[in-house]
Amino acid sequence: MSSQIPFLELLKRRTVLFDGAMGTSLITAGLSAGESPEGWNLSNGTVVSEVHKAYVEAGADVIQTNTLGGTQLKLKASGLGDHVKKINAQAVRLARQFCPPDKYVAGDIGPTGQFLPPVGTCTPEEMEKNFREQAEILAGEGVDLFVVETMYDLQEIALAVRAVRDISNLPIVATVTFDRKPKGFFTIMGNSVADCARELAAAGADALGSNCGLVSADMADLAPLWRRSTELPILMQPNRGQPEMIDGKQNYQQQPEPFAEDMVRIVKAGADAVGGCCGTTPEFIALIHKRLTEEGLMIRKV
Repeated sequence: MSSQIPFLELLKRRTVLFDGAMGTSLITAGLSAGESPEGWNLSNGTVVSEVHKAYVEAGADVIQTNTLGGTQLKLKASGLGDHVKKINAQAVRLARQFCPPDKYVAGDIGPTGQFLPPVGTCTPEEMEKNFREQAEILAGEGVDLFVVETMYDLQEIALAVRAVRDISNLPIVATVTFDRKPKGFFTIMGNSVADCARELAAAGADALGSNCGLVSADMADLAPLWRRSTELPILMQPNRGQPEMIDGKQNYQQQPEPFAEDMVRIVKAGADAVGGCCGTTPEFIALIHKRLTEEGLMIRKV
């Protein structure tokens, strides 16, 4: 069930629209605090597939599997470490269920929740083994590409990219999470955009960018830095503002309209693909699609 146009070729032809948050929709559907979203692939698969369906109907070109925390290291913390294969395999099937042949299913790989020395005790070998295991399952189920995302540590995301590249020739999109500091944008480990662009390209990534952490206005300022730092395609997926705790629950106040306007700015700044992260919903993706179309930014590139 491969897509009609190779993903990297599509990026050359027009702006590509990714989906938005999965966890936000699952929380609305009843996911409790501390519960593993990935566990819902087995216990509430219909809900997960309906979220994918809603993003397809909103105009998303790429649907990311519900496997952000799908490594054994991450699942073990939720008591699901023995179900890595079932959870990841089912995630691909759920994404495929409502994904047309001309759309793409991306195998989503996120952080392990562990830290490498000297901050933590997880070894590079153990971390890479976890990423490779997850990637092999996702590839075996027939994903069209990989998205390695929400990584704060350049060492960890580089390990993940290399692990995926070791077992697959599929496209790899690697997105780093940055903080905005007085002197610019940096990871929590102090890496700059240029550092990340250089290291991840060398590790084997086919496209680069950022997701999570930053709001859409900040991402609009970050996008030009990525464009100056790499010739590879760029993906940007900001959060829906900063969440506020109301009655013990996270609430995002940013509305779809200003978010979509910032996404127009991001594409004009050189991004090849955009989507949403925490707090975003199909409504956001639908409006982004509408605004990019109105601005002529979804058309074939020259």
